[in-house]
Amino acid sequence: MELTGWVVIVPLALGALATGLAVSLLSPWGLLRHYWVLISLVLTALSATVTVLHMPDVSSMAEMARAADDDELLLLGGDAFHPAAGLVVLVVITVLNVYKPRGRTGLTW
Repeated sequence: MELTGWVVIVPLALGALATGLAVSLLSPWGLLRHYWVLISLVLTALSATVTVLHMPDVSSMAEMARAADDDELLLLGGDAFHPAAGLVVLVVITVLNVYKPRGRTGLTW
């Protein structure tokens, strides 16, 4: 998971943030004009930040797993909270971006 996290997941998370910013700035929806765009931007930025900040823990767990024997591997456990929370956030972002609920922020940028 360490290699997959650093080589695939982190670049995809940062890419999602970068493409979301680019598309919002280049589209008529704007970056801060609509609540759904703003909420989507905040959730994507939060998700990318949590992903990057969580990766050192993943790296240390991978190092412990490499050094552990079979009995110690069972005691390491796993992290279910971050993937579950990430899935919920991903579903919320997807629903916002598909259905585009009404409501303007009053900002013009």
